[in-house]
Amino acid sequence: MKPNTRLVMICAVLGALLVLVVSALLNWPGDGAGGGGSDRPGSSPAPRVVFTAPPGSCLHWTEPDAADIRKVTCSEPHLFEVTGTADLRPQFGEDAPFPRTEQWQQIKQERCVEVSTSFLSGRFDPNGRFSVGAFTPSEDGWADGDRTLHCGLQQPGPSGRLYPMTGSASTVDQSNVYPEGRCLGINGTAVWDPVDCTKPHSVEITGVVDLSEQFPGGYPAEGDQDGFLATRCAELTDRYAGGPTVAKDKGLVTYWDTLAQESWDAGSRTVNCKVSAQLPDGSGLAPVTGSVKGEVRVGKEPAPLATTPRGPATKPR
Repeated sequence: MKPNTRLVMICAVLGALLVLVVSALLNWPGDGAGGGGSDRPGSSPAPRVVFTAPPGSCLHWTEPDAADIRKVTCSEPHLFEVTGTADLRPQFGEDAPFPRTEQWQQIKQERCVEVSTSFLSGRFDPNGRFSVGAFTPSEDGWADGDRTLHCGLQQPGPSGRLYPMTGSASTVDQSNVYPEGRCLGINGTAVWDPVDCTKPHSVEITGVVDLSEQFPGGYPAEGDQDGFLATRCAELTDRYAGGPTVAKDKGLVTYWDTLAQESWDAGSRTVNCKVSAQLPDGSGLAPVTGSVKGEVRVGKEPAPLATTPRGPATKPR
């Protein structure tokens, strides 16, 4: 199996799991914290600002329990863009019990993907940088007949932690890319949230490629993307690292992402080139310390398991 194919498959699996992690929200979207600091879904009502914010509104907070949630302009950093509401009354009548956490996961994924796709005029990239989130009715509100789900879009890292975004999701490229020079942390053998490259990490981004420049027409088959990116990412990695074979000589492998048809149809066009290393037994990603531009140390054992961050991030993803 080609190195890039193997690592792309690893990242694809992690991306699929991320959807579940991020949608497993309690009353607040994104950071896994229940409203008012409780661990039970819907234990506290969402703030009034959520109920009055129309689609296209942007919300931001810094506290782990979102106690300081407020409406901001979408040109400012924000954690949540409102995409609309979903009426759950046809599915849950007056006597329906309050959904369990697992049910909320499914409800949010089904209904908020639909609402958010409509908000984006049908161009939601399910593999992109945005995921769906929701503010649910509180348990007391549910008992009083509240069946409204308030849906929105948010930008998580691999841990599920929310990262601030700028600009409306309806106007930006949804490609799930990171800027050149960013290093992504490591959790065991899995990709984790961005870290400084001097710390153990799984991946270092060596370039960003706009596939529309090479493929200005329709969707390019994955094999065609691979053929082009094998050369282009090698060039970008050599330039980033400071010369040909620098990454290879330090025990790192160059690889890249490709775009699925559904991502292309949603308007996504950019992918990342990156470097990483595999553990000696091939069981997953090895911890790498130091940027490929300087001294690098590649670990031979899985990295320690990371703890899930508490509260949203303050810096861009």
